[in-house]
Amino acid sequence: MSSNKNFFLSPQAAAVYKHKLLKSYTPAWAGKVGSTSVNNKIVVYDAYSGPGRYEDENPGSPELLVDTAVAMASLRSVYSVFSEKEQDYCDKLSELLKSKAVDPSTYEVLQGPVEKHVDDVLAKTDGLPLLVFLDPYGLTIPFERVVHVLTSRDRPATPSFQQPKTELLMNFSYEAVRRISGVVRSEKEYPAKEGQIRALNEALGGDWWQEIARNENEGWVQEVLHGYANRVCRAANYGTITANVADSLEAQPVYELILFTRHWDGLWEMARSMSMARQEWRQWLASRREEATGGQEELRGLSFDDNKEAWIDEIATNIESILSSQPGFVIESKLGELLGRTLGLARETHIRSALKILKTRNIIKTVPTGKLQRAYVERA
Repeated sequence: MSSNKNFFLSPQAAAVYKHKLLKSYTPAWAGKVGSTSVNNKIVVYDAYSGPGRYEDENPGSPELLVDTAVAMASLRSVYSVFSEKEQDYCDKLSELLKSKAVDPSTYEVLQGPVEKHVDDVLAKTDGLPLLVFLDPYGLTIPFERVVHVLTSRDRPATPSFQQPKTELLMNFSYEAVRRISGVVRSEKEYPAKEGQIRALNEALGGDWWQEIARNENEGWVQEVLHGYANRVCRAANYGTITANVADSLEAQPVYELILFTRHWDGLWEMARSMSMARQEWRQWLASRREEATGGQEELRGLSFDDNKEAWIDEIATNIESILSSQPGFVIESKLGELLGRTLGLARETHIRSALKILKTRNIIKTVPTGKLQRAYVERA
């Protein structure tokens, strides 16, 4: 059994966030991209599936994905592919799907490492919309393979918006980077050292991270993450949005969830899903803490991360700053700049509240009605 044998005992806070994000983002993605695909069909590939369910009976990502597929069956045809290195986990997942009476023509379970199956999965999708979920216990596939997943289905001489719709949601492990990168700061020599450094070089796309790890400045792991994500985006001509996730309010992030997408819709829907996931994650932690203290209610809203009024003020300030240099803008085109520190926290309802404040201050002409993603905000 591999070193992740205790990983599937029970979900912790970071998994609560991840699973809520999947439950929120996957149907939104499927609804959009499946509306124009052949027979409304889409493919989801969970490349590190595990057994499908935790030992305490909580659902893992495979069960969440097939439940989404079943729920959307009348609108979208979702084909799910699962791969897992451990035969025992494959057997448990297959038995789980059988016990849930999931139509066997709508999924397949593949035994073996991701590298063994990913090219076949890409080939079999035949241009259908594809969402790849890489959620490894440690490092994921090498940088060049990530770029390959994003670009290998591209059609020559075709604009990016007309390319097959490929998205990749990745768990970028801070813990793995912290652990392995320590070897570049160590003067101790041992047989596995060179291999560990080489593995991280391959995962991150070169040795550029080593100086950052040696200096170990504050926030250096996040710097590595941003360097990695930016390099993938440049190599594949993609956009990205990220959110870090921890197992407690006080702990350092365990991992960063990164979405690579070419579409504004992906960035917009992921920002919304991140906000919803953060809300559930926070509620789960608060409930656990209140249970541990005998039901004593925890004080909330004291920090920026829990202060919705502060988010609205931040967004209003950011919008006013954008409008100071231009007469107007489409919200989705300035989403990162508009959200600022509230990225991963705030969503459309908070943006609308900020716009209402700016209207009362006579900063903008009107508050757009309807969905805000493509709304135009005009300076008064």
